[in-house]
Amino acid sequence: MAKTNQNASPVTKYLKMFFNHFVVKNLLILAFAGFFIFYGMLVFLRHYTHHGEALLVPDVTGLMREDAEILLQTHKMRSQLSDSVYVNSVNPGAVVSQNPEPGSKVKENRNVFLTVNAKAPEKVKMPNVVDLSFRQAKTTLESQGLTIGETIYVPDIAKDYVLKQQYRGGEIRAGTEIIKGSAIDLVLGLGLSKETTPVPDLVGYTFIEARIILTQYTLNFGVIDYDQTVGTSADSLKAFIYRQRPETGVGAILQLGATIDVWMTVDETKKPDISKEQESE
Repeated sequence: MAKTNQNASPVTKYLKMFFNHFVVKNLLILAFAGFFIFYGMLVFLRHYTHHGEALLVPDVTGLMREDAEILLQTHKMRSQLSDSVYVNSVNPGAVVSQNPEPGSKVKENRNVFLTVNAKAPEKVKMPNVVDLSFRQAKTTLESQGLTIGETIYVPDIAKDYVLKQQYRGGEIRAGTEIIKGSAIDLVLGLGLSKETTPVPDLVGYTFIEARIILTQYTLNFGVIDYDQTVGTSADSLKAFIYRQRPETGVGAILQLGATIDVWMTVDETKKPDISKEQESE
């Protein structure tokens, strides 16, 4: 034995001494133990997460939510309600859409998010978009879940600004409850036309009567000034125009879409004497 040790090369002797060292031995043991622990964790995770295994997502659209949940459970998946909408063509409580989509490959116990049709249409309050630009009106309506319907242009000095907001052919007031997703028609200013029209005589007419006349002439109200005799809403309905600007007369014309300022009262003494006007004619 002594002869063998004496014949060993210096490198062999150094390696033997190195691996027999207490610290080196412990480090090697730790390294091997770490390797086996790491490998064991990989095998465990591979089995636990079903690595490489995939399940096909079934199509649950059109099913009632309860039936969709049962079907997903049989495919080892879970369901979660993500949103609700209202669609006329789909039964209330039925699934409108799903995520992931049908046919997608997922792991076991994956959540499938369902969008279900509401049993009653969701309603929102109609905002006021009159006097806003078209772009502002569009943003405001969309923020409330509403859409733009028809855009109707009429001659008016306020080009591309909303003059009226309409729903199903009639004007709709701000604050009115309306089904979410409804289309709102907007009456917009086209700008002043080069065409002209005679200035109509509005004196003696009520606001409603004058509005009909202005529509016929493709003109609009400007400033509407009520005097001190008009104190209630009932007074405003009875009030008549006793002055206008510009005034009517031979050669008095306006561009289509222009405005006429009016002054209104319920004071009968300010009403024009039609009989005297007829005699003068």
